[in-house]
Amino acid sequence: MMLRVLTVLFVAQLALVAVLYWPAGEAPTSRESLITGVTADAVDRVELSNNDGATLVLVRDAQDWRLDLGFPADKNKVNALLGVLLDEDPGFPIADSGTAATRFEVSQTNFQRKITLRSAGAQATAYLGSSPGLRKIHARSESENAVFVLPFSSIDAPVDIDSWLDTRLLAQQALSAFSLYGVEYVLKDGRWSRSDNQDSDEDKVTALTQVLANLQISGLVDSADDDAASAGEALRMTMGSDEQRSQLAVLHNPDSDRYYLQSERYGEIFSTSAFDAERLIEAASALLEDHR
Repeated sequence: MMLRVLTVLFVAQLALVAVLYWPAGEAPTSRESLITGVTADAVDRVELSNNDGATLVLVRDAQDWRLDLGFPADKNKVNALLGVLLDEDPGFPIADSGTAATRFEVSQTNFQRKITLRSAGAQATAYLGSSPGLRKIHARSESENAVFVLPFSSIDAPVDIDSWLDTRLLAQQALSAFSLYGVEYVLKDGRWSRSDNQDSDEDKVTALTQVLANLQISGLVDSADDDAASAGEALRMTMGSDEQRSQLAVLHNPDSDRYYLQSERYGEIFSTSAFDAERLIEAASALLEDHR
């Protein structure tokens, strides 16, 4: 009985100390999200930077999220970032002072990530800092001193282009026409026809279109990349619809055994996996056998 009474008194003392000594004389309070006053649906620009000065900008247009360079962004990744800042309950703050902000790397001059969200007529900034554990990160809204712990990681808010690219930006989901070394294939009434009036092998065409529908990139290649510059053409084709078509080339450097995709649509070269590149070459080669 005495032990129970002492336990209750001890807990009560802890609560009293927390109330009496919390900065500014206020008890900590929970809230709905780290950032308030901005909604995820309204945000149309996200600016990310690290303490080394690297920056990355994401913008939302009428279609979806894009990098400010014009490439489609991974919308699931963007939505996850907005969700943790605008919709995730951060719980109770663990500290509330400028000194704590510096210690947890969420101050204006010492941070892991600075993230600014902009919408029409409003903007808000958050800082992400050190990690107290797996999938946890210290975070602070610029408008206050309170430091919270969010279920997130700074690696989920990178400042490099490749990490935000939609890896399926070259995938052709609704292909209705393509040409392969002089022979044009057009989809009409559910069947593929050939410009040379020969019968199309539907199985081979389907195999190729399925590869194109699932084609993925792994990154944007720098224009000064020597490996890509030394790569030779392994395949070239034109594809799209009756209204809009563009060329796609598969490049291969046999010395490094690396593959690249040269896109006329984006005017850039992207890296890709050997798996995707070789599947595309194999499917196209099967069709080319019928051209002989």
